[in-house]
Amino acid sequence: MNHTNLIGFGLLAILAVLACGCTAQAPPANMSAAITPATNSAIPSLIGTWTGPMQTYDEGTGFSDFGNVPISLVITEQKGRIFAGSLQFVVNGSLTSTPIAGVIGRDGRTFSLMERSYGYATGELVANDGIEMTWMHDGSPYGVALDTLRRT
Repeated sequence: MNHTNLIGFGLLAILAVLACGCTAQAPPANMSAAITPATNSAIPSLIGTWTGPMQTYDEGTGFSDFGNVPISLVITEQKGRIFAGSLQFVVNGSLTSTPIAGVIGRDGRTFSLMERSYGYATGELVANDGIEMTWMHDGSPYGVALDTLRRT
């Protein structure tokens, strides 16, 4: 390839890069408002113990209502919208505790959490210091649960 062809190829590459760069659009005027984090005053404290009944559906077992065997969500740490603690419930007559970590949604009302090795949950703070939480596990066996918790 001769020197003239190299210069022509280089100019063509530069023009192509410039043309691609010119298609970018400016972000919407309200974009900065959409990504503003929730203020500390809007973030509820979840620290404490939340206890209540659990209803489930598990592969191979079917539907279960554990109204007489409560589940407890124990939040021991919170920094801003991030929280951690444990989920405690009885399995085969023994108390089981599994670590959890979660995040409160921007609305200050909804949250998502994960259990170590055993599923995910979403929840919503409801009136009178209550939480409605749905749990999902996609492993084997798969299952779902609905927990109705109150701060104790």
